[in-house]
Amino acid sequence: MKKVVMFALLSVFVVGMSIPASALETDFSGEFYVEGILNSAPNMLDSDNTSDYRQMRLRVQTDFKVSDHLKLTTRFDALEKVLSSKDSAFDNNLDEENIDFDRAYLTYISPIGMFEVGRMKGVVWGTTFCDDESDTDRIKYTVPIEMGEGKLYLAAVAEKVTENDTMIDDDNDKYYLGAVYKTQEYSTGLLSAMYSFNKFQDPGQKFAYDALTDSYENNKNLSSYRNYLGTNVAQDELPSYIGWYGANAKSAMTAKAYAEAAAKYQAAGKLPEAQAAAQAAQAAKANIAADWPTKEFAAQSALSTFATRGSTNDAKVYLLSPYFQGKFGNLSLEGELDYVFGTLEYASYEDVDVEGFAYFVQAGYDFSPIAVQAGFAHASGDSNYSDDKVESIGFVSPGVDWEKLFILNSDYHGLESSLGNGVGNHVGAGFATSSTAMLDGYQMFYAGLDYSITDAITLGLIAGLSKADDVPAGGYDDDQGIEYDFTFTWAITDNLTYKAIAAYLDGGDYWTTRASGGVVDPTVDPEIYALFHRLTLTF
Repeated sequence: MKKVVMFALLSVFVVGMSIPASALETDFSGEFYVEGILNSAPNMLDSDNTSDYRQMRLRVQTDFKVSDHLKLTTRFDALEKVLSSKDSAFDNNLDEENIDFDRAYLTYISPIGMFEVGRMKGVVWGTTFCDDESDTDRIKYTVPIEMGEGKLYLAAVAEKVTENDTMIDDDNDKYYLGAVYKTQEYSTGLLSAMYSFNKFQDPGQKFAYDALTDSYENNKNLSSYRNYLGTNVAQDELPSYIGWYGANAKSAMTAKAYAEAAAKYQAAGKLPEAQAAAQAAQAAKANIAADWPTKEFAAQSALSTFATRGSTNDAKVYLLSPYFQGKFGNLSLEGELDYVFGTLEYASYEDVDVEGFAYFVQAGYDFSPIAVQAGFAHASGDSNYSDDKVESIGFVSPGVDWEKLFILNSDYHGLESSLGNGVGNHVGAGFATSSTAMLDGYQMFYAGLDYSITDAITLGLIAGLSKADDVPAGGYDDDQGIEYDFTFTWAITDNLTYKAIAAYLDGGDYWTTRASGGVVDPTVDPEIYALFHRLTLTF
């Protein structure tokens, strides 16, 4: 990796030296942050240990301005990792993949509008609600038009989501048309889109795929586990053995340790100790073997789903999204609606309709030094993955960028897939994933205030009451509880900021019933807290 990076830097240097100084300008921008995260109970289980770690990232964007009308933009992230996990001074472990170039695109301002081509920012529109900023391969055309007190922007985008096959038409593509009108006081717009996917999975297919993969791995692991304990394996093979088992590694290691102890006691003639160690080894084995019938049942259900619907489908889904954002004196207003509709087509199964929505409305007022806000957000959910309709907006637009509440709406903390022993939060594992809480949707009322102690220091407090939009019948509860977030922000200098968040979720029975199939699970305690702080340098 070091050779590749050095070659790339040398190439840039040679090209730069070969172009007259007056023809090329280079601008750098970016950020560096170090942050810490603490979660009291990542899975909401009584048996959870506190999760506490620190991580960092350097991000650098470079703009090569060839002329007033032509520019090349690149961006890379470096050392995005948990601190000391790689490049450690203590173990001399080199990280060979610590630089990731994620964007490169050209911008050409022509007489008829602006063209952008390459890998650039995508899946953002209007407000941050329903946004999932990511790196996208696209061609974008924008034309500005002077109109009244403001300016009208018209845009068209063709985006390649996945290139599934270079020889046949089996790709997933998106096409957008949008219009935005901006003035000094407000901006408003309408986005329309078509998702043309030739290889897609509905929520039921995705759950089935994940269950089948999980059961296959467990079946393979169980056989390997039995074989492993039946032979004398050298100590240096233990890491690969742990890799076979994942979640069962602790029980496997315990069984191995007891088995080795029993052999040593036997050789030393200590028969009672040898017998006790052998019994302990058998108990540890049972911890893994007992889990297999559950995995086997999930595998059979998955195969049944594939037998009826197949493993993938063709999706033709459309999006309409108006938004408004404005500030009128001390009063601020904003809102957005995202509505998706369309059809999923299967090879040997009847079509399934797609129809989902998400919206939020928010008002705020600046009393200086105190500013208040209140709003309501609603994302449609669908807990039935086998009927004739997909109504969960989160499956195609989870909206991870909004992050109104730290625990329920964010993925900064690593809780998005673990809450409720795997139920997850409102954004889950992201687009088109088998994330239960994300697919269930939510209805959430929130209110908060920010107090500017000085020009540099601000305190914030926000609380939100949330419930799931749709849960299965038969004992499931939709009460997700109340979250309270306290935020401290300190602008140390113009380019250096410190931010700290203390979040507490007083969770409801949604987490206990969703984790256990409709009954209250006493091992799940939805009362958790998370702490987060970050020091950020921008340049």
